[in-house]
Amino acid sequence: MIAKWKWHLLIITVVAAILGYVFSCPYFIHPKFKSSATLYPANIICHSDESESEQMLEMLESDDIKFHIIEKYDLYNHYAIDTAAKGSLAKMMTYYEDNVIIEKTPNDAVKITVCDEDPQIAADIANSIIENYDNLVLKMNAEKSAELFDIYSAAAKEKAHVIDSLSDVIKMYGTEYGMIDEKSQTRAYSEAVAQGRSGGDASTVLKNWQEHGAEYRKTDSLLNSTIQRYNKDLKICEDARRDMKKEQTFSHVISKPYPADKKFYPVRWLIALFSALGGCLIGIVAIAIIEGCRKPKEE
Repeated sequence: MIAKWKWHLLIITVVAAILGYVFSCPYFIHPKFKSSATLYPANIICHSDESESEQMLEMLESDDIKFHIIEKYDLYNHYAIDTAAKGSLAKMMTYYEDNVIIEKTPNDAVKITVCDEDPQIAADIANSIIENYDNLVLKMNAEKSAELFDIYSAAAKEKAHVIDSLSDVIKMYGTEYGMIDEKSQTRAYSEAVAQGRSGGDASTVLKNWQEHGAEYRKTDSLLNSTIQRYNKDLKICEDARRDMKKEQTFSHVISKPYPADKKFYPVRWLIALFSALGGCLIGIVAIAIIEGCRKPKEE
């Protein structure tokens, strides 16, 4: 049957190939250019069981970055989407996800691939995604640092009041009872007694230590522990303040995006090849149907 219809099949195949090549020209299918970037995460702390690369992947695909890119490059107008039409946001997201592909490589790096009819825009979008990722992580860290600063600065202020109150109590023991240093004052009294002196004021102070020593030691111990905790709070506040103001990036860019000088889509010879194969297959089916209809009539 194929031998019988070979010229017809050949003509159909050639015409299909020509049509495929013609309809894949820029007039019908706008060519697209691809720009890619490969990066590794840096200076980040994992918040769950996911790896640093997986956490980076989640942030790169966040809606905050998507909406920022859409707004910055006016992608609604770029993709000719009517914002007033129903479902315009869903359509926009479909275009975005079709043209911006973010995936993890086998080596745990993250690859960003952007496709666009304008090679410069494709490269700019890829660069902007990386920049927005760095800004997003920096913003999140700054917000958490601000929370820590507020919590521990408030705690430090409370401890400062406690320290002032306890210091006043210690000062009162010194001014009213002469209680300054228990060891040195006890030693002074013992030396006076050993030398045959009455001890005088040292005896009075020793008596005060016997009566009020327990409360003094308790107050002094509480004061020292409060000062230690106060210093720790100040250290955390200092670190949080530094983290709030620091400028830092959170990615190692291994391969930077650049404007491509050769389109990657469409591949015209491939479209022509599949068009030819498709035309040939359709021709065989059509011939089989024709031959099948002829046989009953001939019988």
